[in-house]
Amino acid sequence: MANTAMTLYKLMVLYMLNLTEYPLTNARISEFMLQKGYTSYFNLQTALSELLETGLIKSENTLNSSFFKSTEEGRHTLDLLSNDINQSIKNEIKSYLNDNSKTIKSDISATANFKAAGNGDFIVNLNINEFQSKLLSLSLSVPAENIAEKICSEWSKKSDDVYALLFNSLVLDKYPQ
Repeated sequence: MANTAMTLYKLMVLYMLNLTEYPLTNARISEFMLQKGYTSYFNLQTALSELLETGLIKSENTLNSSFFKSTEEGRHTLDLLSNDINQSIKNEIKSYLNDNSKTIKSDISATANFKAAGNGDFIVNLNINEFQSKLLSLSLSVPAENIAEKICSEWSKKSDDVYALLFNSLVLDKYPQ
């Protein structure tokens, strides 16, 4: 029974990822699965880990989030086994994704991470994405890890303002007042 339940959790994750054009964060997947009472956090993390290990999903990590997307093999597996997911579960997944579409899009619109540069500095990578297109990609070299962390934590709140300032100063030759 436990193996059957784990298979269902994996199929549910694949189904969620297959319905969105955007990657989903671990938090969004967890929110749905836990709120609906389908499984525990630890079982879900095991399912995600096994899906990653088998190549059915891929992950991209930023400073604060892990983003998951289905692979071609994952989509093929779902095609073969999607009938194993009850229609009421499919409807709940569709409803959740529909009700939370704006938040899901905002999860991926502004991403930030950093890494050590090797010379004591840190490289901060900031991105703004829209509809699977990269609007802005910016890398900054900063002298300390705490500065890199601060920039990353502020990016999601201030990315729109930074983009507008940059665009206006380069294209319109004026700054917002």
